[in-house]
Formats: sequence, structure tokens, C-alpha cells
Amino acid sequence: MAKARGAMKMGYYFDVVSPYSAFSWKVLERYRGRWPLETALKPVFLGGIMKGASNTPPALVSKAKGVWMKQDIRRCGETFGYPILDMPKNFFSEVARATVDCQRLIVAAQLLGRKEDEVRGLISVLTDAIHVDKALRTEENNLKVDGALIEACAKKVLPGEVVQDVIAASKSQEAKDQLKANTEEAVSKGVFGSPSFVFYNPDPKKEILIFGSDRFDQIAHVIGAEWKGPNPA
Repeated sequence: MAKARGAMKMGYYFDVVSPYSAFSWKVLERYRGRWPLETALKPVFLGGIMKGASNTPPALVSKAKGVWMKQDIRRCGETFGYPILDMPKNFFSEVARATVDCQRLIVAAQLLGRKEDEVRGLISVLTDAIHVDKALRTEENNLKVDGALIEACAKKVLPGEVVQDVIAASKSQEAKDQLKANTEEAVSKGVFGSPSFVFYNPDPKKEILIFGSDRFDQIAHVIGAEWKGPNPA
């Protein structure tokens, strides 16, 4: 373990649509308060990241990798203590694009100055809805991400009197522009997928980029903390 140091500022660039981001988010929440980290939550649009970085979704690289990825996600669910459902059948045809509204909801909550616990709560309930809730899947394993799902998630976390305000703000040009700005910022820092972790530095050349839900040992090394596995409790 590296020598312990003061809290470091890290940008967490993520899209709730990503199954691997689901795993990383659960771990980040479990280590919240345990690690000397000042985390800046940066919702991005994964489709924009892929385009900006000239990247290809791993499941589309090859048929063999797609088969492996399905198995890997199941194993990760076991090892991270957060078993998720198989990717929806309509993931690439509908879900991957529709969840941009989920990201805009998170951005809107930030723009309106909602409490950090509420923003984090939104990330958690949206992640669970997309990846865990069997009731939202059809018999064919399709998932419909629409206004009803987003409103239901918002109501689980936000005070009743502000739910509609945050939803309305998520449809504003300001929210759309901020999500786009986050995405462009991520690409400018070398991000090519979700989840990505960027340790900021006044000198951009000294910034550290870590990618993936299986790199928490590296994050621990960078901040000089101890990695006790995906569930430190």
C-alpha cells in the first residue's frame, strides 16, 4: 500500500446504463467515508463517449466477446455482491439511447443544487431499476426506459414537492448542454468508456486515468489507502 495522504479529488465519469458502472457504483458507495477521496460525480452519455473516443462497445467487438461478457457480468455480480440481470435484449436498439434521460435527471438534480445524498440516491435507484428490477423486464427480457420509470425513481429519493421541478429541469437545454459538456470533458481527458476515474491535477499531463470496475486496487494505491475487497464491511 502506498503512503497515506490527504483527500484527493477524483472525477467519476459514468453512465448508469453500463453494467460495469453498476458494480463500480456499489463499491464506491461502500467505501464512501472510508477512503480519503473527494469525488466529483460526472454523469456522461456513454454513446457520446464511444463516438468521441472512436471506441466500440465490448459486446459488439466479436460474437465470442459478447458470449464471454455475459458470463463475466454474472461472475462480477457474484464477486461484487451485487447480482444483476442479463443485459436487456433491446439494450443496443433502445435502452442505450433512452437512458440519456436518466443521466439528464442526475445532471438536473446537480444543477438545482440538490443535496449530494439525493444525487447519489438517484444514481442508486436508476442503477437498480435498469440492472436489477425483474418487474421492469418483459418475458422477452426487454426493458422500457420512459418517463414513468424515471418519475418512479425520482419519487423514491427526492422530496415530493421537488420531484416535478427536477424532472422538468432534466428536459431543459441547460441539462442537455451540461451532460454534453461532461461528455466532452471526459473525452478530452482520455476517457473511452464507463466507469472511468480521473485524478485531477493542475497539470493535465499529470492527471491519472483509471478505467473499469476491476481497478479499485489501483485506486487504493493512488490515494494511499487499503483495498479490502468489494465489500469492506
